[in-house]
Amino acid sequence: DTREIPDAANAGDPKAMLAAEAFTYRLRKYIGAYYAALGGLDVLVFTGGIGENAAGTRSMACQDLWSLGILIDAVKNRAVHDASEGVIDISHPDSKVKVLVIHSDASRMIARETIRVLGYQALSRRLQASQIPIPIGVSAHHVHLSQHDVERLFGPGHTLTPLAPLEQPGQFACEEQVRLIGPRGAVERVRVLGPARKESQVEIARTEGYRLGIRAPVRMSGDLDGTPGLILEGTVGQVELKNGVIYAQRHIHMTPTDARRLGLENGDVVRVRVEGERELIFGDVAVRVSPKFKLEFHLDTDEANAAELNTGDIAYLDGIQKRGNRG
Repeated sequence: DTREIPDAANAGDPKAMLAAEAFTYRLRKYIGAYYAALGGLDVLVFTGGIGENAAGTRSMACQDLWSLGILIDAVKNRAVHDASEGVIDISHPDSKVKVLVIHSDASRMIARETIRVLGYQALSRRLQASQIPIPIGVSAHHVHLSQHDVERLFGPGHTLTPLAPLEQPGQFACEEQVRLIGPRGAVERVRVLGPARKESQVEIARTEGYRLGIRAPVRMSGDLDGTPGLILEGTVGQVELKNGVIYAQRHIHMTPTDARRLGLENGDVVRVRVEGERELIFGDVAVRVSPKFKLEFHLDTDEANAAELNTGDIAYLDGIQKRGNRG
C-alpha cells in the first residue's frame, strides 16, 4: 500500500524517504504541466488515500510553487488527519489558488457506476439487436461563415452561392472557398458550407491542425467558447477569427421519430460499430435530435481513414454510454 511510504519515511527509512521525494517531485511536475496547459489554476485538490491522509506529502508537493500562486497553511495542513467531514481548506491566506482536501468515497463511486452501467445494459442490448443501418457521412474540412464575414471575404453585398445540396435538409456546399492560415502553415481551397450562420466556424481534422500549427478542442458545432482562431483568406480580403476552430465531435443526426424508435434522446452519448476489413467501434458519439435532421453518422476524415470508411457506408448502434445531461 503506497500509504505506508509516508509513515516509513517519517520513521527515517532512507528508501522510503527517497521514494517520497521522487513521488512528490513528479506531483509538482504534473501540477506545473496542468498549470501551463490550462493557463492557470483556480483550485488544487488533494483526495484519495495519500491526498487525504498524508500531510507531509501535501506539503512537499506544494513546496516552491508560490510562483504559480500555490501556498498552503502549514498549521491547517498538519491539522488534517481525517477528511471524512467533506471539504477542508488548507490554503494560506496569501495563496492565489485554493488548496482543498476532499474526502473520496470509493465504495460509493463503485456502487454508483455499477448501477449506472447496469441501467444501460437493457438499452444497449436493444440497440445492438436493432441492426438499423445508419448512413455514414464523412465530413472533410469546411467553414461556416457569418454574413458579415462573407462580405469581408468576398465583397460587399456578396451572398453564398449554392453548389450542391448536402444530406442534411437545407444545408448546401457553396462555390466559395477560402484559405486557412495558421501559425505554422496554410490549408488551401477549403469549402464554405451554407447557409450563413450567426458566427463563423472552422471545422478541421487533427492532421490539418498540425499543418496549421493549431491545437483545437473536440467540440460540437456551435460550441466555440475558448477555441483558437486563425486567418481566413477570400477573394477580396482576410478575416482574423479570434476563436471558432474546432475538431468536430463525431455525432449522429436523427429525427424525433428515429430517436423514439431507438429509445434515444438529444444529448445521449452512444457507441457506433462499423464493419469491414477494419471493423471498429467508435465511442463518445453524440446524439443530435431535430425534425430538421436526417439519419446520418458524421465523422471527420481522420476517423474515417482509420476504418477505411467512405460517405454512404453503413454503421450500426452498439450501445449507450451516457444519458444526456443525466449522467
